Amino acid sequence: MDPDLPLIQALQAGDDSALNELIDRHRGTLHRFVFHYLRNTAACEDVVQETFVRVYFKAGKFQPKSSVKTWIYAIALNLCRDQFRRLARHRGDVSLDAPARRDAPRAEVADRAPLPSARAAESDRFAQLQRAIDELPEKLREAIILFSLEQRSQNEVADILGITPKAVETRVYHAKARLRAALGAGV
Repeated sequence: MDPDLPLIQALQAGDDSALNELIDRHRGTLHRFVFHYLRNTAACEDVVQETFVRVYFKAGKFQPKSSVKTWIYAIALNLCRDQFRRLARHRGDVSLDAPARRDAPRAEVADRAPLPSARAAESDRFAQLQRAIDELPEKLREAIILFSLEQRSQNEVADILGITPKAVETRVYHAKARLRAALGAGV
């Protein structure tokens, strides 16, 4: 049985404290997923907060066809899609969450010491990977983030995206192929 189902049922019955329990259970992993998708701290916070607002207002419409967790992730994914498009339109804008240039290395304000060369190379490779993931078509990007970065099962990813597990496998395969082509064989 879905451990979150009683909480949704309590929320449907008007018990607002059930929302706090859902937030406590899922905020951390949901935050990580949204940040992997958007890579923007402020946008991530907004999406996570809006996800739980929608959970609250749409709890009465929840149908237990899938787990509550999958339903919450599906809400977050739809919000991520919208936010990603908005962010893509404003990529040239200045942000405190992102480097001044897309290719500039990220740095901590408090740590002005130069990075050791190995760490700098790893950081550069990671930034290249993130840019390559950003460039993937939306369907492939979502599948690779959920499956590889969030380490969700094929079935979980299928439920969240509303596709078959075989389609997840295909999308992940094509995403990895494109990433290998963009970054070389080391992916």
